Amino acid sequence: MNRKFMYGFWSAIAFSLCFCTAACSDDDDFTDDGDNGNQVQVIPDSDPAAPVEPSGFYVVNEDWFGHSNGTVNHFKVDGDSYGISYRIYRAANDGEELGVTSQFATIWGDNAYIVSKQGNRLVVADAETMQRKAVFTELGGDGRAFLGVTDTKGYVSLNGGIVTFDIANLQLGALIEGVSGQIGNMCLAGGKVFAVSQSNGLYVIDPETDTLSETIEGTYYTLTVSKDGNVWVASADGLVRIDPKTMERETVAYADNAAIASSWGAWNAGSLCASTRQNVIYWAAGGSMFGGARTVFKYDIETGSMSSIYELGLSDYGTQLAFYGAGLRVDPYSDELILTVKHNGWGNAGAYNWIYKLDADGGEITHFEVLGDDGSAASWGGNAEDWNGKYFWFPAMPFFEDANKPQILLNQIMLTPGETKKIDLSEKIVDYDNTYASMRVEATFADNGLLREAAVADGVLTVTAGSVAGNETCTVSVVSNGVRVEKEIAVNVVEQ
Repeated sequence: MNRKFMYGFWSAIAFSLCFCTAACSDDDDFTDDGDNGNQVQVIPDSDPAAPVEPSGFYVVNEDWFGHSNGTVNHFKVDGDSYGISYRIYRAANDGEELGVTSQFATIWGDNAYIVSKQGNRLVVADAETMQRKAVFTELGGDGRAFLGVTDTKGYVSLNGGIVTFDIANLQLGALIEGVSGQIGNMCLAGGKVFAVSQSNGLYVIDPETDTLSETIEGTYYTLTVSKDGNVWVASADGLVRIDPKTMERETVAYADNAAIASSWGAWNAGSLCASTRQNVIYWAAGGSMFGGARTVFKYDIETGSMSSIYELGLSDYGTQLAFYGAGLRVDPYSDELILTVKHNGWGNAGAYNWIYKLDADGGEITHFEVLGDDGSAASWGGNAEDWNGKYFWFPAMPFFEDANKPQILLNQIMLTPGETKKIDLSEKIVDYDNTYASMRVEATFADNGLLREAAVADGVLTVTAGSVAGNETCTVSVVSNGVRVEKEIAVNVVEQ
């Protein structure tokens, strides 16, 4: 019989890594007798492999309602700028289209999940090639968002609840009982799923059993998970911080002009997002569910300071700019902010689109225009304006490659009989484009009586050896961004 211990979703791993060289604490340089008089060699921890830089990022677009279904554009790094590939899902699938008003996209494991309000409501595509794997026109409601729960299961939020999704078999499951009405963004933290409801507050779901655990009353718009593993929920009055382990809550009031607008009605994914490098969150303030926000705010969780770090000004054509759709996201690898921006207002304003890229403090790195007309925009209504390739994209949200996989650095746990050893797992597992708090980790020990205790609390694995020497193994399994990695770890109890 195996003993399995789960210890995911805790304090995040620092990006500038400082790893100990072995799991043997003060005993790094010794070799001792194990059972039967065999020598036991000390195995240092592995060094992390060099990070892999992503090729670029994506933007999913609502696209031009009434003229075209949703689209995905890829922005590939090209020196100091970007080369743009337009409508890449169509190009990879012989012109097949996404759904009507595509509003959400993410990469989880080997797949890209693109959710639209109607039509092809859920499209599952290969994360590298964008070739179709599965398309679902009926979900039990209009599509909203996708959340990866494990490497084999996800949730799809709808305008009428949440439905489970079997990733391994690419099949829809059942609606979660007790969850009703329009559901927007969801997140996974502390072993719980948090889902924002338009009319019923915040749902808390047990992802092991797919059952509703708790409903938190209130009026909420969107949410995110910060680097420290806490959940942040946007309300009309402020940001609500929830500790997912204790469920303790506190509200941080908005600074002047910092309020996040409601994303209900004409639903979009909302601008609230978190850094994977720093314990900070960002959002676009002002505007409405239809866009119009102009200011990027940053909240430093460590210092408790909230400030405006960037203000959209006039475009290269001299017209006021505004965010559209979710408006911004943080690149999980570079920690840079990607902004989707258009001319403020309606009508022809929708054909003037830009990407702005900022550093973590709001300094502008670059901006460039997004064109890509397929011939339909230039002839719209017989308009005589020189469009120069402009198109009505109506961007929904940026999303990002998963260029780096999780790495398990631990190789050995060595103890003497009766000894207790504590291992900080956040120092033994790394993923360059994710936080430790967002990983799901399991440890399974062979139950041969060698250990008296093996328990996990707050990211620390505590192991106590029994009274006799011997050897066994521990299998550590990590799921990060939908990718599972396993490693067998040596466990040696040796006489001193």
